[in-house]
Amino acid sequence: MNSAQIDFQQLRIKHILYKSKVRSVLYGGTFDEAFFSSTGPVSYWFNDTGLPKYGLEPEMKQLAETHQELNATALNLFKLYNSGQIDQAHDGLKTIENTSEQFLGLLAQLENKLI
Repeated sequence: MNSAQIDFQQLRIKHILYKSKVRSVLYGGTFDEAFFSSTGPVSYWFNDTGLPKYGLEPEMKQLAETHQELNATALNLFKLYNSGQIDQAHDGLKTIENTSEQFLGLLAQLENKLI
């Protein structure tokens, strides 16, 4: 496995963990503010690895934007949940899934391009 493959596998794992944490919070789990902040594991990967190494690739910029969109959606769903609009928050998981599919598709494109 080369360096790029390892980098992208790490991002894929962090993304799956991210989605799992979103679902957990929306089903009564504890909100971890640091995890969903700009210093969380996925954002950290972009700032520490993704953008410095692959930032010239248009797909990397799209990936970072897609993650920001995903995070903004998740934070809005948490607000809905906390305000008692639990069904609406759960319905919003569809948006998370759709955006996640976009994210993973972009990641696969980038990976195929660079490996």
